[in-house]
Parts: sequence; structure tokens; C-alpha cells
Amino acid sequence: MDEAGAKVSAISGTGTRGRYAKGVMRRQQILDRTIEVFTELGLEGTSLRAIGEAIGVSHAALRRYFDTREELFLAVLEEKDRLSIVEAHETGVGVTGFAALAAQYARRAPGLMALRQSLVAMALEPRNEHSREYFRERYDRIRRDARLVLQTAREAGTVRDDISLDVAAKLLIAALDGLSTQWLLDPEIDMYDGMTLLEDLLAPPAA
Repeated sequence: MDEAGAKVSAISGTGTRGRYAKGVMRRQQILDRTIEVFTELGLEGTSLRAIGEAIGVSHAALRRYFDTREELFLAVLEEKDRLSIVEAHETGVGVTGFAALAAQYARRAPGLMALRQSLVAMALEPRNEHSREYFRERYDRIRRDARLVLQTAREAGTVRDDISLDVAAKLLIAALDGLSTQWLLDPEIDMYDGMTLLEDLLAPPAA
């Protein structure tokens, strides 16, 4: 088996059932512990070697799952995004619920929010096309999800008919991102009151 095939095997666990289960469990452990290490050491201190030491895995063993620190960080974000989308769909949130869910998510995992903001900043630097493309696709996906929430709210009569839902979705995401950044810098900031005001602005005018 070549090097690429070996890596696929290590991540997906192809082979015996025992190796598969162990590989999946170890990969999940790495994803979970990465946030803890990042919260403690920050972006610059969170190397693949530091993460491996924190979970008792050699640097060489960790490289079987992730080639670079960037690849690991993006995998963490993708996994957490997947879980948050599942939660949002299960909850069936509206505009206020969407904002409340985001605020609760930020408070539950401030390290994850800080990691995301750090990686967005890195994606804007030259020669970081992989990260930049990842976040382009991520924001495109989130805008689509936000538009569906707004469309459902409009059908329920809680979002006005005379505005573009595409523009409103971008504004909703921008507000969530901006408020979460302010909250990371100052935990006294109330994200929910800002989102409540935005909901009022999106609502149909009173009769």
C-alpha cells in the first residue's frame, strides 16, 4: 500500500473491524483534545507535537491522521460545524432561536470560537489558499442555512416581505460573527440583545 493509501486506511480504519474502531476513536480523541490544547496554549503554541503530547500520541503517529496543523484545525471546525447544524435542524429554530443557539454555542465553546476567528485571520494572509477556500465554502453553506431560517420565518409572518433574504442572511451572519468577536474580547458583551434588535429590524412594520 502506498503512503496515500496508508493514510486513508489510518483515518477510515479500513482493514479489520478492531483497527477501524480504534482508528475512529483515536481520531475523535484528537479532534476533541485539540480545542483543549488550543485554549491553554493559543494558536502559536498549539503544534502537532504539543497536541500529540497532550493525548499521549507520538508526533509520527499523529501525522498518520493529519499532515499539518492547519489540516487538523480545519477538521476540528468541520466536525463542530456538523454537530451544530444537526442541533439547529433538530431544534427547528427561527431567527431568535438561531441567534440564541449561536450565543449558547459560543459560551459552551469559547476556545472553538477563538480558534475559528484565528483561522479566518490566517486565511486572509498570502499563500493560505487552502484555508481561504475552506472559509469561502463554509460561509456559503452558512448563508444558505441562514436563508432557509429566514424563509421559514417569512412564511410564518415574522420577516418582512420587502427585503432580500440573501442580503438579510449575510447581515445575520455578519452580526453573529461581529458580536461573537466582541464577546470573546469582553465576556460582558451580550450577544443576544444585539440579535434581538436585528430580529426587530427584520420584522414586518406594525399595522
